[in-house]
Amino acid sequence: MSDSDTLRMPQRRVVLQSGGVALMSAWLMPLSGCQPGSGGRQATLAAAQSSDQPATPHAAFLSENEKRSLRALCDRLIPAGLQPGAAAGHAEEAIDALLAAFNTDPPLIYAGGPFSDRAGASSNNFARFLALDEYETLAWRLVIEGSQGRPEREFNGPVQGLQQRYREGLAHLDARAAQLATGVLPAALGQILQEQLSGTPLSAVLDLINQLSGSEHFADLPALLRDVIVFDPSDAQTQALIDVAFPNTLDGLYGAPEYGGNRDLVGWTSTDWPGDVQPRGYTDSEVINRDQPGLFDAFLPPSYGGQDHGPANKAVSQEPRAELPPLLIVAGESLAANIMAADGSLAALRQRLSAAANPRPEWVWRADHA
Repeated sequence: MSDSDTLRMPQRRVVLQSGGVALMSAWLMPLSGCQPGSGGRQATLAAAQSSDQPATPHAAFLSENEKRSLRALCDRLIPAGLQPGAAAGHAEEAIDALLAAFNTDPPLIYAGGPFSDRAGASSNNFARFLALDEYETLAWRLVIEGSQGRPEREFNGPVQGLQQRYREGLAHLDARAAQLATGVLPAALGQILQEQLSGTPLSAVLDLINQLSGSEHFADLPALLRDVIVFDPSDAQTQALIDVAFPNTLDGLYGAPEYGGNRDLVGWTSTDWPGDVQPRGYTDSEVINRDQPGLFDAFLPPSYGGQDHGPANKAVSQEPRAELPPLLIVAGESLAANIMAADGSLAALRQRLSAAANPRPEWVWRADHA
């Protein structure tokens, strides 16, 4: 069964559609002068802007089997539905490139600037990454590699890096896949089917398990069985992996493609995000005229809607505007607050949204009849 053979979860897709655009902006912000300890940033930025400098290569940390498992995990965290998911954008490639960031010089951490070649520039400065200073190198090595028992890195105690968390977490997913084949099911299976998988019947799970040979890795499982593993709240090791894999998958799908993901710009085109538009910039018409609302704009806070100010703007377009039901506006504000409060943890975000997943009947009526 392929990545597209799924029982989809629209609640999760809505969360990702509305939250991903906000999170991906971190990949596009100018980096020069914004980081601590960047006294030599102007020199490294000038080197990155030079057309004589070759593009920074991507390295690999994970084995091919580990990368297959990571791709299968990313596919369940941001599945394809109405629009492409993490697998189409090859988010796993961006995560693997991050894990191997220090295998190249300069490290694959900060893309250069000021422009890519997607909007009129003669060369792609994003592809030439910036050198790190001593402070940045230590900080990022701690995040990616961990302290590794080195005294100079354990000034605040031992640190487990992303490399170890992914390597151990992906091996655990394969171990869980082997358990399923022997009939060892999660104790919370009923809760998973009801709350996370839209009431999927137990028979659907058992039918798929009966077809397993016992030699399958996590990546070989049908999408439904992968979901059973991923959404098991009693499996602390899987949930710990998801807490780092979920924000990394968002970055990989919606970030600049120079980091390794967002293949063919599917993360941007599927969300109507124009990406980096400099040096071409926006036309006067694009600056003055408000966009027509899109499918998922109902879930954005009112502050994203924009306001017309002054007679000049009001005279530009007299086309009727779609009005949003009050409930959806409130829901958008709450969703944005919940994403921020979850601090990158998918488990925390699901817990905060659990009450909103089952609205009271009168709320549904208001949304339908407002």
